[in-house]
Amino acid sequence: METAVSNLIFLNPPGTLEAILLLILALVVVYGSYRSTRTLTDSKKKIVLISLHILSFLLIAFLLLNPALRIESYKEERKNLSVIVDSSFSMSLSGGEDGNTRIDEVRNFVDQNSDFFAGIEENYIVEYLSFDKTLKPSSKDSLFQDEPLGKHTNFKNLIKELKGKRERGETDLAILISDGGNGEGPPPGILDDLEEDDFPISSVSPVSEASQNDVWIEDINASEVTFLRYEFPVEVIVKTNRKDVIDLPVSLYEDDRLISIKDVYLSPKTKEGLVSFKINPITLGRKVYTVSIPKVSGDQTPENNQKSFYTEVIINKIRVLHVAGSPSWDVRFMRRAMKRNPNIDLVSFFILRDPSDLVFASESELSLIPFPVNEIFGSELKTFDVVIFQNFNFQPYGIFGFHLRSVKDYITQEGGAFLMIGGNKSFESGNYGRTPISDILPVELDYLPRTLTDSISDRAFKPELTQAGRNHPIMRIIPNKDENERYWDNMPELQGLNIVNGVDPEATTLLETPEEEPLLVVGEAGSGKVAAFLSDSSWRWNFAGAGEGDLSPYYGKFWNRLFLWFVNDPELRNIRISTDKAIYNPGDSPKIEVMGSEADITDKDTKPVLTFPGGDKIGITIEKTSESRYSGRVRLREYGNYGVIVPGDDYDLFTDSNINGISFTVEPAEDEVRGPTANEELLKAIAEKTGGRFITTAESAGKLGIDNKKKRTITGYETVELWDSPIFFFLLVGLLSGEWLLRRRWGLR
Repeated sequence: METAVSNLIFLNPPGTLEAILLLILALVVVYGSYRSTRTLTDSKKKIVLISLHILSFLLIAFLLLNPALRIESYKEERKNLSVIVDSSFSMSLSGGEDGNTRIDEVRNFVDQNSDFFAGIEENYIVEYLSFDKTLKPSSKDSLFQDEPLGKHTNFKNLIKELKGKRERGETDLAILISDGGNGEGPPPGILDDLEEDDFPISSVSPVSEASQNDVWIEDINASEVTFLRYEFPVEVIVKTNRKDVIDLPVSLYEDDRLISIKDVYLSPKTKEGLVSFKINPITLGRKVYTVSIPKVSGDQTPENNQKSFYTEVIINKIRVLHVAGSPSWDVRFMRRAMKRNPNIDLVSFFILRDPSDLVFASESELSLIPFPVNEIFGSELKTFDVVIFQNFNFQPYGIFGFHLRSVKDYITQEGGAFLMIGGNKSFESGNYGRTPISDILPVELDYLPRTLTDSISDRAFKPELTQAGRNHPIMRIIPNKDENERYWDNMPELQGLNIVNGVDPEATTLLETPEEEPLLVVGEAGSGKVAAFLSDSSWRWNFAGAGEGDLSPYYGKFWNRLFLWFVNDPELRNIRISTDKAIYNPGDSPKIEVMGSEADITDKDTKPVLTFPGGDKIGITIEKTSESRYSGRVRLREYGNYGVIVPGDDYDLFTDSNINGISFTVEPAEDEVRGPTANEELLKAIAEKTGGRFITTAESAGKLGIDNKKKRTITGYETVELWDSPIFFFLLVGLLSGEWLLRRRWGLR
C-alpha cells in the first residue's frame, strides 16, 4: 500500500558564505531597529516595532531560499535480512565441555529458537549465506546440515562484501553466526563506515570460555627437498595460551612409525617453546612426517595437537662400498661399470693377495694402504648406500663377528643395501653360513662349511628369467616387455655357480638355471634390501651388444637398475604414480596420476589401489588424459595417512611395497586449527560498532533485538514552490505597512 507525506524543503539552501551574510544582515537589522526606536520611552512599543522588523527580514530571507513543498509517495515493505553462517573447518571443532561441535551447537540453537527463525522469515526477506574465504549463497537446510570444511576464515572479505550488498540495497541487517577465530581481522575504519550506514550486524558465538584453553603446534620448519642419507634438521614450535603447561613430550613419526620423542619447554613468559629433531632419510621419494603432542587435561581442541610435513628425498649419488677378494675378470668389469656410472660414488678395496701368501718383503712395502677394517665397519658404514662383497673371504683380514653384525644392523635398522656376488670365496665357500650375514642374505646357507666341490659348480649354463623376473623392474633393461624377454633369452652362457640350500621364503628369484637353481635373488631384510648373485661370470654379458673395446650398454644398465632398486629410485619404475600434493584437508579430492606405457598400465586393467588409514582398500578409476598418462580423483574426509599403489602384473609375485607407491596425509586445514580457534572479542566489536547485539548459542535468540519495522521505499514525489504564493506577498505587505503606521502614530520618522 502506497502512502503520501509532505515535507518543507528549500530549493536554494544557503551555503556557508550565504549563511554568514544572512547572519550579519540579521544583526544589522536588529541594531538598526534598536537605534530607530531609542527615543520611545515605552518598552512595549519598542518590542513591537523591533519584532515587526525582524519578522519582515525573516520572511524576506525565507522567500530568498525558495521554499517548496515536497509531496513524497512511498510504500512499506519487508526488510532484507542476511543470516550468515561460518562454514570454515573450525566450526567442526569442539564448542565446550559437553563435547558437541560448534556447528552442532548452532543446530541446537536453531532448533531451540525455531519460533524466532519462523518469525524473521515471516517479517523479513531472509537470505541465507555461508562464508569462509568469501560469501556464498546457500539455503537454510544446507547451512545447518552440511559439514563445515572451509580452509580459511576471512573477516576482511566478509565485511567488504556485506558493505557492498548494503550499498546495492540487497541487505538491511545481518545475523552473523561464527566462532570468530583464525581469520584476518577487519581493517581499521571499515566497521565505522558500516555504522554510519546504519547497517546493524548482530553476532552469535557457539563457543564457551572453556574451549579457549589450548596447546597447539604452531609451525614446523623443515626443507621440502633433501638428499638420501644426509641428515636434515626439523624445528617444531609449540604454543599455548594456558598458565599451567610447562613442558610436553613431542613425538615425530614417519607415516605411522615412531622415529623420536623429545621434550619441549614452554616458557611462562612467551607461552611457546622450540624443539629440534634430525632425520636421516634412508629411501628415496616423498616422505610424510607427523609431529604430535599429547592431549592435556582440559584441552578442547585436540585437532591442533598434530601437524604433518613432507620432504622429497632425492639422491646426489649412490655411494657404494665395494670389497673384492681377489683379481678376476668379473671384478674388473664390475668395477669398470660402476666407475663409468655417473650416478655412483665408488669406494673400492681391491685385495691382490691373501695374508697367507708366501712373500719376501715387509707388509708396509706390499700394501698400498692398510685395510681400515674398524673404520669401514664402524663409523663410516652408515655413509654408504650399498655394500658389495665380491668373492670376498672375511676371515684373513681381522674382520670378526661384531664387524659383520654391524653390517647386519646397517641393513636391517638403517635401511642400507647389501649385495654378495659369487665366487670361490663367497656364500658357503666363504664360510658365511655361521655369520650374521647369513641372517640377511636372501638365500639359505649351511651353518657348517662345505667343501668347494659341494658349494661350487663349474658347469656352464644358460640363465633364464623366472616368472617374477619377467615383470620385475630390475630386469627391464629394454622398455618393451617382449623385446626385453627376447634379449634375456639370448644372453651368453655363464660359467660357475655357487650352490646354496635354498631361497628365503620371502625373497624373490629373478634369474635361475635351467635346473631351477637360483642365480639372482633379491629381498628385504628389516628396513633394508639385499641381493645375491650366485656366479662370478656375469662379465660374459658384457659381450652381448657391446661395441669393440667398450662396455655393453645392457651390462651396465643391468647393474645400474639393481643399484637403483636398492635405493628405491622412482626412475626404476615402469609405472610411476604421483599426487598433486602431499598434504590434503578433509573434503579434498586428490588428483592421482599414473604414468607409463599403455601396455604396462592396461595389461591387466591396472588401476591405483588406495589404502585408508584403517587399512581398507578401494580401487580408483582412472582415465587417459594424454600419451602414457592416466588420472583419477577420490574425495576424502577421514584423517590420517593414505597410501596409493599401482599393482600391475607384479603385484601378486613379489611384495616390494616401494614399487609404484606413494603416500600422502589428510589433516585439518592449518589456518583453522592453529592457535586460539575462537575470538569472542571480534564478534562483540562487530556487533557494537554496527549497532547490533552479541549473544552466545546458550542464550535466547530474542536477545538479538531484531524488530519488525518495515522499510519505506519512495516511489515518487511532487515539488510545489511557495515563494510566489499571494499569502506570503500579503503577509510581507502587512508587516511592512503595520510597522510604518505604528511609527507614524508613535511620533517616529
